[in-house]
Amino acid sequence: MRICAFSDIHGNGPAFRVAKKKILKEAADLNIFLGDLCGYYFDQEEIFAELLNLPNLIALRGNHDQMFLEIFRGNEKLRKDYLEKYGRSIEYLLEKDCNEIADWLAQLPGSSIQLTKGLTAAHGSPWDPVDGYVYPDTALDLFLEESSNLFLMGHTHYPMKKLIGEKLIVNPGSIGQPRNGGLPSYAVINDASGKVKFQDVPYNCGNILRQIEQIDHNNKYLKDVILRYA
Repeated sequence: MRICAFSDIHGNGPAFRVAKKKILKEAADLNIFLGDLCGYYFDQEEIFAELLNLPNLIALRGNHDQMFLEIFRGNEKLRKDYLEKYGRSIEYLLEKDCNEIADWLAQLPGSSIQLTKGLTAAHGSPWDPVDGYVYPDTALDLFLEESSNLFLMGHTHYPMKKLIGEKLIVNPGSIGQPRNGGLPSYAVINDASGKVKFQDVPYNCGNILRQIEQIDHNNKYLKDVILRYA
């Protein structure tokens, strides 16, 4: 089975529009979105509509998606904390009719899911599905206790392919906000052979930088992360 895994779009419409064209050309048996439509940037509505048009899509709920849901349901303390820590992305979404997005995110798995007998997908990690971090330098011994042999995870924004024993662990990186100094990326995996290919997504970041300036111009972090590869 040929799998295309992608993660952490975070409202970056200019990057996702380029990525979607490339993902469609992969013609994978499964397109697995590992979570975080929401957070940081501002094109969540447009990305949501485009996501629903991807064939063979399986999607998970990420930590920023979960925070959006809690804020949408009335958690005012989290709303204030989120605005201070991450910027205006959620505020911008809440100014629109976001009921359909909220309903869709609410029905997505917020846990790890076993897609086949040997394949587990999670936003974070199998033992902490929404918030767990597995970085390239994280110890991997806990995977030896899991039944699957292939693990797909996002959340860190760092592309990764690691092998421990017979366990293959893959993070496709981030479409919306790569943090490794590289381009946005996704991964194509052959679950039978274990072959993994990372695909970069070059895009013109001028539009996203203009959006930041218009909507959240004081948020230097949003600009700095985008410019790491530019």
